[in-house]
Formats: sequence, C-alpha cells, structure tokens
Amino acid sequence: MGTKNREEEPGPERLARKLYETHGAALKRWAQDRFGDDQLADEIVQETVLAAWRKYGQFDPNRGAERAWMFGIARNVAATRYRRSQRHLRAVPSAAPADSAADLGAGEEELDRLSDRSLIVDAMRALSDDHRDVVAAAYWDGLSTKEIAVKFGVPDGTVKSRLHYALRILRTQLQERGVLQ
Repeated sequence: MGTKNREEEPGPERLARKLYETHGAALKRWAQDRFGDDQLADEIVQETVLAAWRKYGQFDPNRGAERAWMFGIARNVAATRYRRSQRHLRAVPSAAPADSAADLGAGEEELDRLSDRSLIVDAMRALSDDHRDVVAAAYWDGLSTKEIAVKFGVPDGTVKSRLHYALRILRTQLQERGVLQ
C-alpha cells in the first residue's frame, strides 16, 4: 500500500492542509512578531489552524475574508494563552493581592490594545517608504499636507495622493487582519 497523495486525502485533512498552506506563514510571522519565540509561534499557528478547522462551518465569507477570520482566531488563541499564563502566575501568592476581576478585565483590554497596535504596525509595513513617511508625518507628527510637502520636498498634491492611497491600503490591510469591519 502506497502513501496517499493530497488529492486522495479525505475532506477534513484537505481543509486543514489548505488553511495551513494559505495562512500559516502570515500567522507565524504575526506570532513571531508578538512573542519573539519560534516554538510558541508554531504552537499558536497549529492551535489556530486546528480551531479554524473545527469551526469552519461557522465561517461566513459575507462577513469578511477568510484571512481576517483566521487572524481573529489567532488573536483569541494568543489571548487564551495569555490568560492561562496569568492564572498560573496568580497561583503563587503575591505580597499585595489585587482585585482579580478588575485585573482580568484590564489585562484583556491591554491585550486587545497590544494586539490591535501590533496589527497596525504590520499593516504599516505593507506600505512603501514614501507612503509610510507621509502617514507618520500626518498622524504621528500632526503635520498638515503643506508642512509634509515642505518636509519631504514634494508638491502638496503628491502628499495628498500618497496619503489617500496609503490610507486605502491600510484600511484593506486592517480589514484583512480583523481590526476594522
């Protein structure tokens, strides 16, 4: 008996393989950027693909892209791991006990903010240097388009165009990652 090729695999195995092949590399980059640990990144990708495979019947393409759905699952997997690590650490008595209900809510909110922030950084990396510079000057430095034009030595119209296209790309990137609807 020989080894089956991919076309002969039963449906569930083919779906899991498709999810991994389509989204695994992007998910791993995301996890590595967040945690800086290859093994942990691999574990998060595996858990994400497994959870997506199990819940694939719940995926609705009318609500968003499959990639955004996968990143949402990855974010939940990371949050669950974070909460588990916090519970483990809380098992050891501390000098000053804290209100655990408030800490849990604050920890989840902070994790959401960090996750969203890191997804925004990923989306910014998708921009060209010129587009990224204009967005940074406008939103982080608070410069007007005229000030940006002077700063980079380009016409005001060029700044407006770069800003327009950069924001379109960012919106698409953030929608794919599940940050925007």
